[in-house]
Amino acid sequence: MPAFSKKLVYVYDALCPWCYAFTPVVKALSHHYGDRLGLEVLSGGMVRDDQVREVGGEEEASALRESYRSITELTGAQFGEAFFEGVARHRRRLDSEPPAIALAAFRMVAPGRSELEFVHTVLKENFWEGGDPSSDEFYRRIAQRLGLDPDKLLAAMRTEEARDGALYDFAQARQLNADAFPRLYLQTAEDYLYLVSRGYSDFEQVRSIIDKIGL
Repeated sequence: MPAFSKKLVYVYDALCPWCYAFTPVVKALSHHYGDRLGLEVLSGGMVRDDQVREVGGEEEASALRESYRSITELTGAQFGEAFFEGVARHRRRLDSEPPAIALAAFRMVAPGRSELEFVHTVLKENFWEGGDPSSDEFYRRIAQRLGLDPDKLLAAMRTEEARDGALYDFAQARQLNADAFPRLYLQTAEDYLYLVSRGYSDFEQVRSIIDKIGL
């Protein structure tokens, strides 16, 4: 049985604007700790079941622009004009399941590739490029950006294995009591995790907490 390796566990959601702001921090942490810490990414399931809804129109785009201004002021993350224009001009379905299935499918078609690279690309395609995460075209573009075969990724997304993978992620997130996103944990043993970021924190804040816990 292989020995346990310490790792960061990042619970994110593709529809979460704070995750868009925080993912570069997780990338920087992963680079900083290098081989000392692994990294696992879980889809949180922010919008599911009776919360799934459609959004769109000038009024909702304006409300999002105002709401996201505080994220930019705190974190420096910039949201693309294409995102707000897309919301203003087209109705889109908000549902966390398709991007969670896509992450599970990515694990299937690109084993060993960085899950963080995938979710960072998904978040940029949504919040900067203005793509629709409920559409097949969205994942075609993701695959192309990552040098993957789009047809293979979409075919994997249609399997029960990928859907089960997404549901497993949601269950794992619940087990961690991750009921809002982002959440970042440091796992130091098979059965022990520290919550090192609840919501957005900057690199130095999280690094300081991890260093105090010790590796």
